Amino acid sequence: MIMKNIFIGFLSLFLYFSSLSMSGACEFLKEQIGTPVSSIIEKYDNLDEPPGGGDPTATYVKEYDSLNLCENSQLENSVLKVFIKEGKLIGTEIEGALGEAKNNKIIDFAKTHLGYKSEVDFDEEWTGAISLSSFGDDVIYGRVSDSSGIYEMLIITKPEFDSFLFGPNVIKFF
Repeated sequence: MIMKNIFIGFLSLFLYFSSLSMSGACEFLKEQIGTPVSSIIEKYDNLDEPPGGGDPTATYVKEYDSLNLCENSQLENSVLKVFIKEGKLIGTEIEGALGEAKNNKIIDFAKTHLGYKSEVDFDEEWTGAISLSSFGDDVIYGRVSDSSGIYEMLIITKPEFDSFLFGPNVIKFF
């Protein structure tokens, strides 16, 4: 009986602390790539659909303050780009603030809240890009050097949409 009570106590503590770490996650970044935007737009007050009647070959991208779609302090001072093609969510990109890469906010967020994994340890000056392990998504973490400092970025998409996130057919909408 005592062992059962101890086990239940430990299990309760584990569930409590697990729920705390998951509560700060960004549900928007967990939306399935390829999902029609019309089916998720009501869940997110600040999410906008691209203009109707546009170019069918275009990928539309809108930039949001990350805290507009994600309630997580690790994403403070970052931007979330949402890529939409043919009415579907085809990718997301988180871009950190210039000079803040040394804090590892975005990579720590990706590991802790999204479950992506990397064996690389990043020092303050590291720049480049690596693939993170994921379940079916293409996830790229990178650090870019700019004259104002180094910033982090995380791109989440699927292999079939990679080529649609860059190039002349990517159109910003407001």
